[in-house]
Amino acid sequence: MNPGLCLFTDSLEPSGVGEHMLTLAGALREQYRIGFVCPPTASGGHLLARAEGMGLTTLSLEVRGSQDAHDSLAAWLVTWRADVFHAHAGIAWEGHAGVRAARAAGVPIVIRTEHLPHLITDPVQRDEYEAMIPSVERVICVSEDARPSFLRAGVPPDTFRVVRNGILPGRARRDPDEVRAALELRAEHSIVLTVGRMTEQKGHHHLCRALPAIVEGEPNARFLFVGDGPLEGDLRELVRALGVEHHVRFLGRRDDVPDLLGAAELFVLPSLFEGLPLVVLEAMAAGLPVVGTRVGGTREAVADGVTGRVVPPGNVAALADAIADLLRHPARARAWGRAGRSYFEREFHADRMAREASEIYRELLGARRLDPTAVGMAD
Repeated sequence: MNPGLCLFTDSLEPSGVGEHMLTLAGALREQYRIGFVCPPTASGGHLLARAEGMGLTTLSLEVRGSQDAHDSLAAWLVTWRADVFHAHAGIAWEGHAGVRAARAAGVPIVIRTEHLPHLITDPVQRDEYEAMIPSVERVICVSEDARPSFLRAGVPPDTFRVVRNGILPGRARRDPDEVRAALELRAEHSIVLTVGRMTEQKGHHHLCRALPAIVEGEPNARFLFVGDGPLEGDLRELVRALGVEHHVRFLGRRDDVPDLLGAAELFVLPSLFEGLPLVVLEAMAAGLPVVGTRVGGTREAVADGVTGRVVPPGNVAALADAIADLLRHPARARAWGRAGRSYFEREFHADRMAREASEIYRELLGARRLDPTAVGMAD
């Protein structure tokens, strides 16, 4: 029987985290029995349905803050016979309840992946994180840039690993001209795309404030905002106040992002902090130049002046200059997009990510089987 690998998150909005988990599952399902556990929120339910469609064993459960749910997860892990429990934390204070349940169930190997840098400032949450660390065999983070933050937080260096994010390239289903026609955009319009949940982290308000300077010189620029979130109303009001509402489309959540990437000239992500954003990798895989901010894994993925531009987070003038410069020089933008596609294939493909994760699983499972004191191993 193949080893049982349980992929778990208790994030209530597991968008990028969930995509990462599904990508990992898809790449490893020939080698492992895979279970997929996440809360039954709107976005979580969508992920669970996709996991079921892939033939994974699923459990719809919100574990955080509920002893009954903790006990249910532990019982499920025993019955399902998990060998590896891999928790995925959207931010460092998530996932602790899952780790405790896995240990209560006697799962031999417990791992967690941190999808953002360690950002905890609350003393109680810091203490909870430090208390959790001895319960896991490995802590993984998704970018080299995040490594120092977790070592400062007390993760032992011999426990820590970096497995950078990877994706499978999306496939556009529609011709770019068809996409433009559906959006009522003409051939002379330059499409600048951004994709992300509308929260403070993603820095949309800085992009909005950059728009007047951009469209003054590039009046045919059209900005597509994909995603929703608590700041959407504020952002709509901001672009109206800035007088650039005719240059911006708020498209909400979309399931055709590969089509939009295929129709765009440029991708922008003005985040204030990141782990290693999947959407940047998606843009690179689609052959788009990327303007991002000098944060987290974004600066690992985007080579400044080679595949795009990276600017200081929150610097509206630098963001506007970088976007306007690429719109003014489309040949350079296309060359940088081609370079980004090549860099993606070398460094950020899902196969590499899955291989590195599986090497960690196999190393730990092998060591566990050689340990005569080990208990609880599934047959």
